[in-house]
Amino acid sequence: MALAPMMQHYLQTKEKYKDCIVFYRLGDFYEMFFDDAIKASKILDLTLTGRDCGLEERAPMCGVPFHSADTYISKLVQCGEKVAICEQLTEPSANTRQLVQRDVVKVISAGTFTNSELIDARTNNFLGSVYVKNGKVAFAWADITTGEFFVRNFTGENSMSELLDVLVRVSPVEIISNSRAEEMFREAPLVVHGIIPKFFAFTESEFSVTSAKKSLETQFNVLSLSSFGIENIEEAICASGALIAYFKENQRHALKNINSIKNENASDIMMLDVNAIRNLELVKTLRDNKTYGSLLWLLDKTKTSMGARKLQSWILSPLNDISQINYRLDGVEALYNNTLVRHTLTNSLGGIRDISRLAGRISNGNLSPRDCIALKNSLELIPNIKFQLLGISSAFIEDILQNLGDFSDTVKLLDNAIDNDAPANVKDGGYIKEGYNAELDELRNYSQNSRNCIAQIENSEREKTGIKTLKISYNRVFGYYIEVTNSFKDKVPFHYIRRQTLTNAERYITEELKEIEDKLLSSNERLLKLETQLYSEIKDYLTSQIDKLKVVAEAISNLDVLLSLAIVAKENGYFRPIVENSNCKLDIVDGRHPVVEAISKQRFVPNDCLLDGKENRTMIITGPNMAGKSTYMRQVALITLLSHIGSFVPAKSACIPLTDKIFTRIGASDNLISDQSTFMVEMSEMATIINNATEKSLLILDEIGRGTSTFDGLSIAWAVVEHITQNIKAKTLFATHYHELTELEGILDGVKNYKVTVKELQGGIVFLRKIMRGGTNRSFGIEVAELAGVTKSVTERAKKILKKLEKSDITKNKVSDYNELETKATFSETEKIISELDINNISPMQAFNILSDLYEKVKSE
Repeated sequence: MALAPMMQHYLQTKEKYKDCIVFYRLGDFYEMFFDDAIKASKILDLTLTGRDCGLEERAPMCGVPFHSADTYISKLVQCGEKVAICEQLTEPSANTRQLVQRDVVKVISAGTFTNSELIDARTNNFLGSVYVKNGKVAFAWADITTGEFFVRNFTGENSMSELLDVLVRVSPVEIISNSRAEEMFREAPLVVHGIIPKFFAFTESEFSVTSAKKSLETQFNVLSLSSFGIENIEEAICASGALIAYFKENQRHALKNINSIKNENASDIMMLDVNAIRNLELVKTLRDNKTYGSLLWLLDKTKTSMGARKLQSWILSPLNDISQINYRLDGVEALYNNTLVRHTLTNSLGGIRDISRLAGRISNGNLSPRDCIALKNSLELIPNIKFQLLGISSAFIEDILQNLGDFSDTVKLLDNAIDNDAPANVKDGGYIKEGYNAELDELRNYSQNSRNCIAQIENSEREKTGIKTLKISYNRVFGYYIEVTNSFKDKVPFHYIRRQTLTNAERYITEELKEIEDKLLSSNERLLKLETQLYSEIKDYLTSQIDKLKVVAEAISNLDVLLSLAIVAKENGYFRPIVENSNCKLDIVDGRHPVVEAISKQRFVPNDCLLDGKENRTMIITGPNMAGKSTYMRQVALITLLSHIGSFVPAKSACIPLTDKIFTRIGASDNLISDQSTFMVEMSEMATIINNATEKSLLILDEIGRGTSTFDGLSIAWAVVEHITQNIKAKTLFATHYHELTELEGILDGVKNYKVTVKELQGGIVFLRKIMRGGTNRSFGIEVAELAGVTKSVTERAKKILKKLEKSDITKNKVSDYNELETKATFSETEKIISELDINNISPMQAFNILSDLYEKVKSE
């Protein structure tokens, strides 16, 4: 048996797009066949049926309505599938044997999906492109829905790890690459476990310098790439040029909204690796991977989705330039100090839709009449926002004001042309406003009168024939017809011409009805054609405005973020930090953890922090679990990061040095990511920190060495503190339960002991959450176990065992012969603490606590 012609064409199409699920247009449905149908029916929960195809067995088949296809496509691409849209290019012929022409008009993947209504409005939908060859590494990423386009090249020994950090930060939904990169990252743990998508090896020739450069120059309509700062960076050209080629191959239309590229330099932003983003819970929480409880959740008071995306970008890419940081801080401060402007801007921005993605819809050819109304309503608010910003003294605000532009002509055109009650799509017309075009109004009037004429004929025929159920309807096959139920067939006049017999009725036509039908269909066809032409002219005009729309979208998003940061600062009592050069000290007074403070029902206890490049480089922090060591260290890191994104901070005052990198090593790591034991993960992360940290970095280290035996762990922790303090000289917060490390104060320059204070009451403990100078010689682990609900008999037995162990545990004794390791201490820790006390600036309660601590320390000695 031979395949039917239509199925032959389907299989030919499928052969060209083997890696795609083919949506094959048949009338009002997109159909899928064979393996595509089986796969799609499971993913989309569709009923699997069959179709005669000329073979002995029916072809497995399922389908979706064409008007709702985007919803199904969205589900497929979210599952990692690609969809090829095979569209009907000609109308069905009267000769039913002639095959309708069909061809693939576009291929849709996660990174090329353009229906912004089905994409998370508050996050970007980036497509990434990775290029690796002969030690050269580059990564380009772009969002086809907004037109944002970036590239970054990597150099040096750590280029691969830096690439992975950027991939996690950008979070592309799809990644293409040259074959070499695909091979290298095929088994990468981050890829295997779905942290970043699998790499798809795109056409190798598109990554060549010649081809890639041509793609970029054609896209940007330039003769040279010099204005974009990448003309001499071959790897950046290869990655970004291939990305453009991939977009064009799959979308098959001009990418009008992608008109420039930004070269991201490593020196422009603070480096945040995978662990810092994760451990500091910048955009997702550690516990459940949700936005609620993250820094982004706290700071996000934005009113537009453009602003929400911009805020996330700021958080994940802190600045590394003092002038740019102050440029932002000045903008936040200007809004912070003006309550009236904050309130009026909040109302105005609340009415603005996603101009950036509306411009993308113009570019991608899927702009609906309702989108035009949304654009008009948004642009109408621009003059009001301009007025509200007048008189605000800030360079950033002034630049925003200059970029808001004049859209009066665009607003006037859309107001005159598009009906405010326009339908969602253009298929049936009715979206061009009355009065916009005289010819269109005339055709509509005739069409409306013709319909009234049909209604009059229906009423007249009912009266003439006495057939109460008589009705006039329309379909594409027969046009207009008169339908009479079987119970009234005997009353049908002789001049009625039978057209179709149904189970319960007969259908007829008349000469009069046929004449009106010809006139009506003719006018309707002309009406739809003219309305389509007028709408096309409107879209052409809007296409010419894309560049201006992108500029205003950028201005609005920046303003939205500044306003959000100002609102958060005002509501939570934040203050402006001072950001100075990297040689200055980090000095925080009464700092708080911004998220814990916002969520906790208890009063947050603020704490100071002093780190510099001299006597206070490393803080050894001891204290029991649950006392707040980790919260304290994270808040120092978050205050530093907030300062670098241009935000006010939760502190009474904060002087922050310019920081190039923030590294974190906190808690038991998720070994799923790297397929290694918890201790191996800890050591790998520690190695990364030691190899990449500089004197300008901030290190947050928690419980180093706890994943192995006590002596091994203590030795590793001791050596790490030595190396960081003496060689790297980075500002470091080092929390530990190895109380022996408190011996390092006085031995190593730059090390200072701090502890989280607790109060012992009737055999239990109360956490005071206050960081004070000095070390502790107890971890209160058993007391914490009691608080957690461990059975009393177990904890009592643990206390007895502890006393026996302490008598024989040599690690309880002080390290007295440090000469073998380094220099000997000049003063004891007790003497050191007393010598540094400022007795004129401590309260009676603080003095009592210090005295109690010193008493306990002397007793233990």
